[in-house]
Amino acid sequence: MTCAPHPATFRLLDTYVGWDESTEPGARGIVGIVGFDDPAGLRLAYRGDAPEGPTRGSLLPWFPDPRLAPGCGPCAWYLLVPDERRLLRRDVCSGAFTPVWPPGCDPAALREPVSVAARGHRLAVVESDRVLVWRREGGQLAGVIRAERPRWAALAPDDEVLVACQGSTDLRRYDSTGGFRGVLRTGARGEVIGLRTGPERTVWLLTDDDGRIRIHRGGHRGPFRPVTADELAAALPPSALTSAGEDGFCLSEKGPDGPQTTCFTWQGLPRDAAPPTTDAYMTSGSYVTTLIDSGISRCRWHRVRVDADVPAGTAVAVEIVVSEDGRYEESDWQLSAPGATDFLVDQPPGRFLRLRLRLSGDGGATPVVRRIRLDFPRATSADLLPPAFRQDPAADDFTERFLSLFDATLAQLDRVIERYPALLDPAGVPDRVLPWLAGLLGLSYEAGWDAPTRRALLAAAPELYRRRGTPWALREAVRIVFGVAPVIDELAADRCWAQLRKAAQGQGQGPEPRRGQGLGAVRLFGRSASRFRIGGSALGAAPLRAFGAPDSDPYTAHAHRFRVLLPAGSADRTALLRLVERQAPAHTVGSVRTGGAGFVVGSRSTVGVDTAFVPLPAPVLGGARPVRLNRDGVLRPGPRGLRRGVGVGVVSAVGVHTRVS
Repeated sequence: MTCAPHPATFRLLDTYVGWDESTEPGARGIVGIVGFDDPAGLRLAYRGDAPEGPTRGSLLPWFPDPRLAPGCGPCAWYLLVPDERRLLRRDVCSGAFTPVWPPGCDPAALREPVSVAARGHRLAVVESDRVLVWRREGGQLAGVIRAERPRWAALAPDDEVLVACQGSTDLRRYDSTGGFRGVLRTGARGEVIGLRTGPERTVWLLTDDDGRIRIHRGGHRGPFRPVTADELAAALPPSALTSAGEDGFCLSEKGPDGPQTTCFTWQGLPRDAAPPTTDAYMTSGSYVTTLIDSGISRCRWHRVRVDADVPAGTAVAVEIVVSEDGRYEESDWQLSAPGATDFLVDQPPGRFLRLRLRLSGDGGATPVVRRIRLDFPRATSADLLPPAFRQDPAADDFTERFLSLFDATLAQLDRVIERYPALLDPAGVPDRVLPWLAGLLGLSYEAGWDAPTRRALLAAAPELYRRRGTPWALREAVRIVFGVAPVIDELAADRCWAQLRKAAQGQGQGPEPRRGQGLGAVRLFGRSASRFRIGGSALGAAPLRAFGAPDSDPYTAHAHRFRVLLPAGSADRTALLRLVERQAPAHTVGSVRTGGAGFVVGSRSTVGVDTAFVPLPAPVLGGARPVRLNRDGVLRPGPRGLRRGVGVGVVSAVGVHTRVS
């Protein structure tokens, strides 16, 4: 129980706090239930000697029956018929199994086939004393591998064949022609019942050690180690095989109306009904807790809540008993209603409570119980009523139970309200909630923005709104969306109307100070060639432009206009322009310019946007563009080494050490 300064009001039973299993000699404790250390919760045990491990049936999609092997494509399968010494291949178009080789055309007649393996267009059939390897899906016999009692084979991506022999878990390595390459030690115990290869040259091994099935992962670069079924499912995609029994097998594949199941016999003939399968789980299990101490004498236990997943065909039942001294009779147990996972405690007051959990199923599925919560002492809205309503004990008990129905509903509303601030956390909400959260803040997303970009915009929204319309806000929005900081060029700063050069500061070498350029040397105003003036411009010498008085041109030229500069290839120009239009103030006009191929004559160019200083290419004598031996030609680096562009603190000459591109 979590330590807190206030009295406890509930008790949790789960993996993190503990399930408090009973260890008393007379109690039945745990029967048929596993998962007490699993955060996923309690569940029914598997049948057999490994109640918590995987079953052979659950691993069929990854380790099929030795007579089956998935081929190239989602619907391609190979089926080995040992009794008839035939190998069948499923036709992708018709879905029927047909012989790989026509009668009498088998390049290597099968004698005693044991298992089959396939990978891409390669095929291998394991016999009692050899392994036959084909290419082109059986069209070309690549080689024959001689081995002692082989049972399993797997085809590696580098034209390697792994063979597992009877009585050993070590793997023998061959090439497709039968050449021996060595032995791969696995260190696994038991008997090999499955073998396959995965990406990055990984090898997956399935063993049976006295009824306990284990999965091992290894390869040429690392030792083999046991892994779980979840790790297997995360690393390798499952096949369409869903079940296999004595009478046949079934495949679950995508159809025009959704997933459909197709069943076949072991001779490749279609079946109408699925073959019988062995139950994976036990059909019942129970678990009893120890005496749970409330710490309150004659405590009135209030409520039991069970957090569980109950699939069809399964059930969860909870029984409780309350006592003051830990002694009780079998008839004192209170059983919850069928299917109820939230009920009130109908027991006399007592300090101790004991709980019994029963799980049941049909063998094909199991319920999962994640957590059980016990609320105490009883606290309802009846405590707010006047004492006159609580004088009769029987009526008082009914009133408390009746009001508990409404208290439960209000408690759910309170939990929703308490969790509401979590919905405003950009880093914690699911991806699908981000558009809703952006709508609350007035943000709009584009379809191409990923979830991290949207979360970053939501986190920066308060500061972006506070400084909206400033160059910083526009620069920050572009940086978040496109991952690059732009250059904001305000065109009004480029105006050079009616300006004088600043006077030089400081004293010169002579007795008189140095003077800057003054009036008479710079023309402040004069004849304008930018647009036509009546009485001042010759016809055809200046363009006709009508946007106000010409005398205001020094103040209105490029006013409220800016340009966003980005290097070439750093952002989509159309998407960038849409973002700039949304972020720019209403009285301004923004434009976008991405980097070009070099300097633009007659317009402003920015280093890093339009240009980049790169080193000269290596000189080559002769060829299409021969190097001339002059002062700019360098045959080999000097004592300081090869120049790599512009160096800080080092004199670099454009055209000698670098070129502008």
